[in-house]
Amino acid sequence: MILLVSHADDDHLAPVLSELARAGAEAVVVDTSRIPASTAVTAAHSAGGDGWWLRFDDGPSVDLAGCGAGWWRRALPAAVDDRVRDPGQALWAANETYEAMAGFWDSVPVAWVSPPRAVEKAMMKTWQLPAARAAGLLVPRTVVTSDPGRAREFIDELGLGRVICKAFSATQEHWRETRLVGPDEYDRLDSVAVAPVIFQEFVPAEVDLRVTVVGEQVFAAAIHSQELPYGLDFRLYLDRPGGVRMEPATLPCDVEDALLRLMTAAELRYGAFDLRRTPDGRHVFLEVNPAGQWLFVEQVTGQPITSAVSSLLARLDAA
Repeated sequence: MILLVSHADDDHLAPVLSELARAGAEAVVVDTSRIPASTAVTAAHSAGGDGWWLRFDDGPSVDLAGCGAGWWRRALPAAVDDRVRDPGQALWAANETYEAMAGFWDSVPVAWVSPPRAVEKAMMKTWQLPAARAAGLLVPRTVVTSDPGRAREFIDELGLGRVICKAFSATQEHWRETRLVGPDEYDRLDSVAVAPVIFQEFVPAEVDLRVTVVGEQVFAAAIHSQELPYGLDFRLYLDRPGGVRMEPATLPCDVEDALLRLMTAAELRYGAFDLRRTPDGRHVFLEVNPAGQWLFVEQVTGQPITSAVSSLLARLDAA
C-alpha cells in the first residue's frame, strides 16, 4: 500500500491518486490536520519489534507497516480537538501531539518521496545555497539578515537596482512577491529588524527555468518571464488570462548532474528547482522546493510529471 500524507486542498493529490488507481496501486490518504481529533495514531515498541497504526473515525485501522512507499506532500499542522475548551489545556495538547508526531513519520519503514526530515531541512534557504554551491551550481551573492545595517552595506556595495529582496514564504493570506530594491525599499530597511529578509544579487534573465526532478528523471521548462510586464516574479501571472509562455527545455549536462548531486545531498526523491539562464548562457540556482508545484508546468508543456511521480511511488512500493 502507498501512504499519501497530504490533504484535499492540495490540487496535486487527485491527479496522483488517479494515476495510481489506473496502475492498480492501492493507496491510503492521511490528512495530518485530522490527528488526533478524528484520526487516532498509535506507535508500539518492544523487544519483539515496532508497529505503527492509524484509525480513522470514518474507516478501519491502517497498519502502516504494510506500506511500502510514502508521499510527504505539504502536510498540515495537527488541530486541537474541539472538546478541549481551556486555552492552556489546548496549548498543552497541541505540544503533546507535536512531540508524539515529531519523529513518528520518519520512523515508519517506508520509502518516502521524500523523507519528512529531509523535506524540512531542504526547505531552509540558508541550507540550500551553500549546499547548491557545494554541488557545483552557480549561486547569486546573498545576505539573509535582520540587521538593517548589514542590509544597507550589501545594497550599497552592489548598488540600487542591482539587489532583489524576497520573503521565505508566500501564501495567499500573506503574499510577498520578489521585488527589486529601489529608493522606497531602501528607505524602509529599518523594518527588516522585525523579521529576517533575503537580499540577493539581481540575476538578469534570458528565461527562468523550472526544473522538476522526480527520482532520476529531470523535466526542465523554460519560462519566458521577460515577456511579462513584471519579469521578476512569473508567479503573479500564472492564473491570469494568457498565463505565461513555457516550453520544454534541455539543460547542460554539468548543470543536470549538479542538480542530481544536490538531490542526493538533500536526501530528496522529488524537488522543484528555480534557476535563471542569463543572456550570456549561465545557469544560476535560485532555490529548490522539495514540495513544489508541477501542475502549472505540466498543463502548459505536456511534460508527464504526474505520471513520473506516480510511477516512482509504485516502483518504491513494489521494491
